[in-house]
Amino acid sequence: MDNNIVLVEENEEKTITTIRLNRLAKKNAMNYEMIVAFEKALDQIERTNTRVVIITGSEEIFSAGIDLNFLTGQEKDPEGVIPDLKIPRNFRYFMNTRLHTVFTKIEKMEKPVIAKINGYCLGMGFELALACDFRFCRDTAIFSLLETKMSINPDVGGTIRLTRLAGIQNAKDIILTGREFDGNEAYRLRVVNRVAKTPDELDSIIKMYTDELIESGPLGIGLAKKLIDDCYGKDVAFGLELETLISSQLLQTKDTVGGALARLQKTKPKWRWK
Repeated sequence: MDNNIVLVEENEEKTITTIRLNRLAKKNAMNYEMIVAFEKALDQIERTNTRVVIITGSEEIFSAGIDLNFLTGQEKDPEGVIPDLKIPRNFRYFMNTRLHTVFTKIEKMEKPVIAKINGYCLGMGFELALACDFRFCRDTAIFSLLETKMSINPDVGGTIRLTRLAGIQNAKDIILTGREFDGNEAYRLRVVNRVAKTPDELDSIIKMYTDELIESGPLGIGLAKKLIDDCYGKDVAFGLELETLISSQLLQTKDTVGGALARLQKTKPKWRWK
């Protein structure tokens, strides 16, 4: 396995960890090797006390999507783990038990995850960005869920996550046409949180958000993220009950007590993750 296919980088304070897709010769097309390396990076980061995770590619491309050699069964498989994806039951099993779980880990991670998007963000790469909590892009970024151009459909959360995020009308616009659109239209379609005109502006936007996220309590952020994701579309009474249950537990923590006291005393809290 190429150990550099996915890079993991920490800032000096170890508060921000960046996962960088680095299969640049193949335009960060996602094959099985990259997916395994990406999952390993997520598992590694989940066990640390990093506060924010950023997923990105290069200045020219986020990801061109799934590697078509992988999709069509032409990828080398020395370990014999990739089934014949042309057989429907094999495909469903592999997707439901392997690929879906990798992107779901982003949502289950109790840390905010940011997609930093430059250049092309296509297909499965777009679906990866949709699994993140925030998406920030350059105005020159190019988005497309192009699966219908190959007579398939987005199948790693694209139809579900995009509809929840952008609404059914925008989801149909994007998915059924498979058309390309830039960062400004991505913002109009409610696909991204913010759009920037320059690399420096993009970095400034992300810094503004990471500063705010790091200032907030990690336990509160992590469980609030779970509440938002898990209660979306559920009965209101269920959501209220879960909100109260989680708050009752957070009130027992040193972080919540310390955070409230710091607010009263107009000082900065020191988060202990307990």
